[in-house]
Amino acid sequence: MKPGDTPALTVPHGACNVGRSGAGAGAGQTSLPRAAAVVRAFETAPVGGYGHPVLAGAAAMAAAHQMHASAFRIVGDPGADDTVRADAARAVRAHAVACAAVVRRIDRWAATTLPADRSGMLHTESLGQLVARMAAVRAHGRIPAGARARDHDARARRATAQLAELVCAFDDLATDLRLGRRRLPVRQTPDGPSGSAFL
Repeated sequence: MKPGDTPALTVPHGACNVGRSGAGAGAGQTSLPRAAAVVRAFETAPVGGYGHPVLAGAAAMAAAHQMHASAFRIVGDPGADDTVRADAARAVRAHAVACAAVVRRIDRWAATTLPADRSGMLHTESLGQLVARMAAVRAHGRIPAGARARDHDARARRATAQLAELVCAFDDLATDLRLGRRRLPVRQTPDGPSGSAFL
């Protein structure tokens, strides 16, 4: 965290039944970690990184989204120098590409590792897209130094509530996938399940 940034967003304890399914940070690589472990991966990483592909992806996604959010603020700053804003706009595009690559890695892992019950109801977004939304809320919920206190409080409360909903959605999805009630889409990212681009 840079000096002046707000503390990490946290999800209130008991926001949803986090412990009812999934696995923790030490889970094997063939099961989904709990959402709480994903949120922790946004903030910290063990020495040597995470072994689980979803947690490794979450850590990479958080870093890319944090840089994207910082660059996006510069792009929207009318007082910033034109050259600086142009550089920031290029950075925004580069970070978007980086995030898309992480989404694809998570989705490929999910498509080749998680059980797929074709009778389950199709989920509306891929696992990587859900992790990306969680990372985006976490990154954009931070407030830069110099922001007014009331702006900070309003944004932090909104981001915390949004993250809490996504935590519940992640764990609900993990439960439904395990029980065969839902299945993940395989064609919601440009590379698809086989890695061949079709968009």
